[in-house]
Amino acid sequence: MLITHERTADQRLFLTKTGQTSNRDTTWKLVNRIKGWTEQIFPKWMHRRHRHIWERKWANPEFRPLWKTDQPPRELVDAIESGWFPKDQRVIDIGCGNGEVSRWLAGQGLAVLGLDYSTEAIKNCRRLSAGRPNAPAFEFSDLCQKDLRLEPAFSLIDRGCFHRIVRKLRPIFAQNIARITVENGHFLLIAGTFQDPRFLPYGGIRSERQLREHVEEIFGNYFTIKRADTTVIKAVPGQEGKPAVAFWMVRKSAWSNLANAER
Repeated sequence: MLITHERTADQRLFLTKTGQTSNRDTTWKLVNRIKGWTEQIFPKWMHRRHRHIWERKWANPEFRPLWKTDQPPRELVDAIESGWFPKDQRVIDIGCGNGEVSRWLAGQGLAVLGLDYSTEAIKNCRRLSAGRPNAPAFEFSDLCQKDLRLEPAFSLIDRGCFHRIVRKLRPIFAQNIARITVENGHFLLIAGTFQDPRFLPYGGIRSERQLREHVEEIFGNYFTIKRADTTVIKAVPGQEGKPAVAFWMVRKSAWSNLANAER
């Protein structure tokens, strides 16, 4: 969920000189603080509210988010070319949106399942993928619901879903990701930071260090983080990408997971 309007350097300079930037930033900080309190007190309600917002967005044919590009993430290309995502193993695309990543993976010859909690997004994915050779499968799934049951896969990717989930529900999200990853399977998480001034209206982790610590806290019981690389979430042509970190994780054994969870 990224804002689609950007400030140019000249606009930012003008707003700074006139004092409008500080006023607007102060307002957004207050708004984000209120949102944070609401998420803490009513996490499930906020989760449902976010879902309804996404349903409206994906139902709008004019919706053009900043990150809606057919260019795959550099890390995903590396995962395929290096064999870290084996071509003979099924891939699950978490928060598939309109299915750009899923269709790219299918084009590389992999079996792909795209998951999203927006029914409108799933409808779009199926429509856009109809008739393609080796078309991906798409299913509605809310990964913030407890005790999710899906057939596990060896390879999973999340490009930009985790960082917009209500914070209190992220442990449930991590548990479900673990459930649908086979033992020693691979999970590539690309999560954004919100340090860029373009993303001030959105609450979220503002520094790379905080994001790395947070991901370790949320996923550490279930996954070993093998690498954490500074990156960007690619944007549409003419726009800068969103600062992010790519986490390369390996699913721990069931015994290790149980032992850590009971501590």
